[in-house]
Amino acid sequence: MAYDPVTKIYTPEYTPNPDKYIRDMIKKGATPAGAAASARYQAQADAYFAPTGPGANIDPLTGGPRTPVVAGKTPEQIKAEEDAAAAAAKAAKEAADKKAQEEKELAAKRDAFAVIKATLKTYGFTDAEIAELNTFIEAGLTNAKMGPEQLKLDMRELPTYKARFAGNTARISAGLNALSESQYLQQENDYSEIFKMYGVGNLASRAQFSTLIGNAVSVTEVTRRIDAAVKRVKNADPEILKTLKNLYPTITDTDIVSYFLKPAETLPELERKTTVAEIGATAKQFGMLETGLTRFEDLQTYGVNLAKAREGYSVIAEELPTATKLSSIYDEMNITYGQTQAEEEQFKGSASAKRKKEQLIEREKTAFKGSSGVSQVSLSKGSKGQI
Repeated sequence: MAYDPVTKIYTPEYTPNPDKYIRDMIKKGATPAGAAASARYQAQADAYFAPTGPGANIDPLTGGPRTPVVAGKTPEQIKAEEDAAAAAAKAAKEAADKKAQEEKELAAKRDAFAVIKATLKTYGFTDAEIAELNTFIEAGLTNAKMGPEQLKLDMRELPTYKARFAGNTARISAGLNALSESQYLQQENDYSEIFKMYGVGNLASRAQFSTLIGNAVSVTEVTRRIDAAVKRVKNADPEILKTLKNLYPTITDTDIVSYFLKPAETLPELERKTTVAEIGATAKQFGMLETGLTRFEDLQTYGVNLAKAREGYSVIAEELPTATKLSSIYDEMNITYGQTQAEEEQFKGSASAKRKKEQLIEREKTAFKGSSGVSQVSLSKGSKGQI
């Protein structure tokens, strides 16, 4: 074993050769005795500074403590190992930091998704719908690209979500902006309050709300329609409601109020139909035999409403029996005065209808030489001074 003071490496496999050492020293000018003494000192130094010797931790060049060296490794090798160890330690720390950050982000993401879940419960979803949406949310937790905002965007495209806010789909198709969830829910609440206020809370359904929202029917408009339905139909004479259904068979079910909420029907049109039904019901109440839809719609176009219908049919009911009888008696005069002519006179101001009645009266006066109280009283009494 020998120690190289230049490389600071011990070579265990090296076996000192005193004889060669002595020869080399003599060649350099040393005496044989001096060379032999130097060989002995060298052997003693090798033994002292060897790894197992008493001077293992002493640097033979400085006499101070030395850094242990590994036999057979160069300084470059040692430096490379130290660099590798430092790099491994850095990588381990970075991995630990990354894992901690991921866990932190996952916890934050889980909290955000939990808030979304809680919010969905306030949106009026059914239990089955909530379960379906929660499954979608749980899957989003394992998707690194799925954050809370992206989750909301993707969730709005789910069939279940679209069905809940179906009114928005209709609005978009009509070129309108979609309402936010909060706006949509507020609109539903406003509708519901109106329905309850008018005693038709049974109409407050998701489907009804989506129809109204999808057609941009305002709360004010809904109030007008329900008010018209409740006041003019539901709380009116039952005969009017019955007539309305008979004249317009498409108005079905027992709750006529729902018909007034159909966006396909404008409020003026609904009011028109109600007025037509009121005219028809009044005609029936006064015993009119001819009650076709066309007849009453025609009268409505002349401005006849419920009040005018009651006033006019009251007169017609009083005059018509006698007028019809006289028309039959004087058939040879080709003077026809029936319900149609009476309605034309009373509601349309028809001069020709008026003349026909006057002709019958005059014919009756002539026939009985003015003695008939029928013509002078029964027909002229309700003619509003037209005779």
